[in-house]
Amino acid sequence: MKRRYRITPEGRQQPTDAEIARYRDPKRLLYNYTRAVQRPQKPLYRDPKAFLFLLLIVLLAYLISEEQRKPDAPAPAPAENAPRTPSGG
Repeated sequence: MKRRYRITPEGRQQPTDAEIARYRDPKRLLYNYTRAVQRPQKPLYRDPKAFLFLLLIVLLAYLISEEQRKPDAPAPAPAENAPRTPSGG
């Protein structure tokens, strides 16, 4: 939706009575207010964005818990300093 702005050096002009009467619609005002304040509640599993976000959180929590549950692997023993034998003779 493209918005057009008019910026004037004098400031904002006051609307005339005819313009005010043209936009005066109490039913539309009430409809817009209730729509903005009381958004319809959709179950989270029906909202695709919310469902993917929750699925991502659950997946991250599972991966973090599995990482913490995994026992520490023992460090490999250092190799002894044996002299190298020439290969290829």
